[in-house]
Amino acid sequence: MSMRIRSVVCLVFLLFAGSVGIDLVKGHAQEAKIPSPTPTPRPSQNDDFGNVQVLKGVRDLLPTMHFIRASLGVRCDYCHVTELNKYRLDDKPAKLRAREMILMTRQLNETAFGGRQVITCNTCHRGSTKPVSIPKIATNFVNTTRVEPFEPPPPTLPTAEQLFAKFESASHIGRLGAARLRIEVNRAKLVDGGTPSARVLPRADRAITEAVVDGEKGTTATRLSTGQTSRVGSLGDRIWVAGANGIQWITAGDLMLSKRKINPLLILRLRQDDFASATVSGEEAINGVDAYVVNAVGKDGVAEALWFSKKDGLLLRRTYYHQTLLGPEPEQYDLTEYKSFGGIKLPVVINASYLDDQHLGVLKRLLEVKLNVLIQPADLQPPTAVR
Repeated sequence: MSMRIRSVVCLVFLLFAGSVGIDLVKGHAQEAKIPSPTPTPRPSQNDDFGNVQVLKGVRDLLPTMHFIRASLGVRCDYCHVTELNKYRLDDKPAKLRAREMILMTRQLNETAFGGRQVITCNTCHRGSTKPVSIPKIATNFVNTTRVEPFEPPPPTLPTAEQLFAKFESASHIGRLGAARLRIEVNRAKLVDGGTPSARVLPRADRAITEAVVDGEKGTTATRLSTGQTSRVGSLGDRIWVAGANGIQWITAGDLMLSKRKINPLLILRLRQDDFASATVSGEEAINGVDAYVVNAVGKDGVAEALWFSKKDGLLLRRTYYHQTLLGPEPEQYDLTEYKSFGGIKLPVVINASYLDDQHLGVLKRLLEVKLNVLIQPADLQPPTAVR
């Protein structure tokens, strides 16, 4: 993704009150089942950040940095001099060591896996600056060498098609058409910005969004805490953002990411034709609810995982994995408090989380839902006719 497009997407994040905003996938069942991502193209020789040595030309540098930070369980200041934005300095030994580790993982992937991105920072670190090389003696297994007669057989898992069908039967989401939504948006709030005591309070800033949505098309108007109103819209093939400098159009990059922020109900759409593959990999409890885990790859090549309640079949969590140079960046949605609206069950609370969760994470609560509304083409156009 180019720096220009990345900047536009960040602008959407800010203007849309966090609309374009996680814990990494847990559990043994799906950990080994996430499809291998497409190898990232080699970086070019140009970059826009200054003092970039082993990641020259990387167009998604910020997500890559957050992938490293989350893998080690640290803040940016572990490697960087963050005071007064002196990130380019090489004063900290951890930054020099990080360059060596990046080169090491590249070499491992090249020599052992044909260039496929199999080894990442998280492979060894798992949220710690010091990888643990010695396994623990204590385990949860009764016997590690053979199956005992009293051990229950492994569970018989349903197919992904059966889980999709059960979700449709429980929610009737296939009947969802055009709708008007009133949404309470809670996102992070920056405190003492531009000072050494700057900090972010997650989910502390509250705003109300009025949205008109119909699948991948829709518009939103959000009253910000500054008193201004931000407007964002999707025509399906392009996104527009109404800002102080007029209308800005987005026609490239990850448009689906922006569309999911404009229409939070898009994550409920589960059409078999949208997936190149989908496999049930195991079971896992999500917030205390037993669930089946589905690992899938979309027709667009994006890997994802979905969790369905074993009890009622409702979708509990959906995570998309966006490829960065060093590993997949997760975009996670947790869905709770399902309620029936005109015979269609929708989650009242949609919690979006990211590796950079304090800045990008957004919790949305549906306050009002009006279904089967009539949307005119003019309703989707930006407030100023700029094309």
